[in-house]
Amino acid sequence: MKSFLVSAVAIGVSVLPAAGAELPSSLDLTALRGVCVQHDGRWPPLDTVARDFVESITGQERFRGCDPMLLLLAWTFDPNTWMQEPLISISNAELRREIGLPADQTTFSYTELVNHKRLLSLIDDLSHRDSERKMDPLESKVSGIHEKLIQLQTVFRGLAIDLIPDATNPVGAWTPIGATTGGGDAAIAPMREAWEALRTAFLADDGSGFTAASQRLAEAGAALPAAFRPSTRTIAAELRYNRLSPFTTAWQIMLAGAVLSAAAMFVKRRWFDALALVGMITGFAVLTYGLSLRWQIAGRIPASNMFESLLFLSWGMGAFAILSIFVFRQRMVPQTASGMAALALILADKLPVDHFVRPIAPVLLDTVWMSIHVPIIMVSYSVLALAVLIAHVQLVAMAVAPRRVEFAGTIDGLHYWYVHVGSILLTAGIITGSMWAASSWGRYWGWDPKEVWSLVALLGYLTILHVRIDHDRIPVWGYVIGVLLVAATFAVIVPRLAPITPGKLAALGGTLAGMAILVLARGQFATAAKSIICFWLIIMTYVGVNFVLGIGLHSYGFGTGAVAHYMFLLGGIDLGFVALCAIIYLTRRGLTRLSAAPGRSRVTLTS
Repeated sequence: MKSFLVSAVAIGVSVLPAAGAELPSSLDLTALRGVCVQHDGRWPPLDTVARDFVESITGQERFRGCDPMLLLLAWTFDPNTWMQEPLISISNAELRREIGLPADQTTFSYTELVNHKRLLSLIDDLSHRDSERKMDPLESKVSGIHEKLIQLQTVFRGLAIDLIPDATNPVGAWTPIGATTGGGDAAIAPMREAWEALRTAFLADDGSGFTAASQRLAEAGAALPAAFRPSTRTIAAELRYNRLSPFTTAWQIMLAGAVLSAAAMFVKRRWFDALALVGMITGFAVLTYGLSLRWQIAGRIPASNMFESLLFLSWGMGAFAILSIFVFRQRMVPQTASGMAALALILADKLPVDHFVRPIAPVLLDTVWMSIHVPIIMVSYSVLALAVLIAHVQLVAMAVAPRRVEFAGTIDGLHYWYVHVGSILLTAGIITGSMWAASSWGRYWGWDPKEVWSLVALLGYLTILHVRIDHDRIPVWGYVIGVLLVAATFAVIVPRLAPITPGKLAALGGTLAGMAILVLARGQFATAAKSIICFWLIIMTYVGVNFVLGIGLHSYGFGTGAVAHYMFLLGGIDLGFVALCAIIYLTRRGLTRLSAAPGRSRVTLTS
């Protein structure tokens, strides 16, 4: 904390009013975008670094609609002006009140925040926090603000653009161009001179001078010896990836395809079906191309974080949507699959998750099992997500239109097929995940939270598959053995939970109730309701372990706050939906039985 304050003062922090920052308008950034730098353990083009810094600090990749390259250069070349500009958004009114910031202001400058005593005190408290304790919401938000201030400080001091390569160590740290001014190795003199010429041309909005300086900088950098430098093909692929935004384009096309597919159910014309199919295939092709670009850029399968896993979730649904057209004759199958694929991509694009390519731990990368496990597990999630969508349709159909028995039976058969295939893939995913764990960590199973919840989800789905048999096929002794096994399990677990608090007691009661529902409830309606419950076990495995528990070896997606809040909110809404459908269904069923009972012929359904 003390070093942060010293550095902040050293670069000239003041409380002067903003002078009104402006960006040059006649500069060609083409040559500069592809200049290779070192950033966050990778060697991306400068264009990617600019996007990363601008989005991390402002929350927007194109802050105020400006090119991130222009913003990064402006912050680097004219720090005194941009220190006064409001760049850091603090939109949460409760957070502003807790920190003591103005209630009517949502965006703040670097100068305002580093001179705010209450915020600095909270940042200082973070340095004395017990590292074993999970941050509370206030600490997490303050830590986020602190990280943005550190990033801005790095840019303002000219230390954000690492242009000078290490000549001997392939993984050695490159030197920031801003740290080379005022002397040093003569070999980097041409680059230093080009950088100063670039600064002069940028501040003067000299288009021709800026282009010439950019070319000189690129040539000087390429002439320097480097122990490692990515290929021009990889740099070109990343620039193309940045320019095309393939995943945004893919979900827009997929969504259009899903709408056309829904309309095709009513139009019922072959040419319209073909049009919907073209939309789905085009969106899937763009998504696949985006994944291939990201794979080439990262040098590994793009499946290491929450964003990339959502991409594979969408890819699995898109593939299933296209294949289902040739396997099923139900129009609803490709429609729901393409719709869910578009939804997964929209979530990846719009949720506040990190979408930049990041390096992963070598222990996880140096194995083929990652490339096998992740696609299998994400495709299983895709199929089970389609199952839960069908389950919601089935609940509504059986509750609102109980006389459409044939339709309900068709949906039930389709839903059961989804659950069956999804469960097989989920089993394969857990097995391959165990192989990955053995290759990376030296053990197949360690009762890590992610492993435990994946097993719980699998057991839930296996229960759905096994209890579809009729009551009369299960002997009494089967129930007795089941009760004894449950009692034995709880006898082992409960002592480990001591002391038993009201919260733990409620959790145990909920667990017993959930187990009873999964085992005892039967019938088409019950199967659909249980499928919805089990998918929330998948969501807990996929999201909750990271964003609610925040513990374990599976480190992608860690976070707190909004994600956990929305997860519980949506879970409560979905549970209410299931309960409402159950009440309507059971009420109608009870009235139907009452009307059919002997001596009750006058009682009829009036709804």
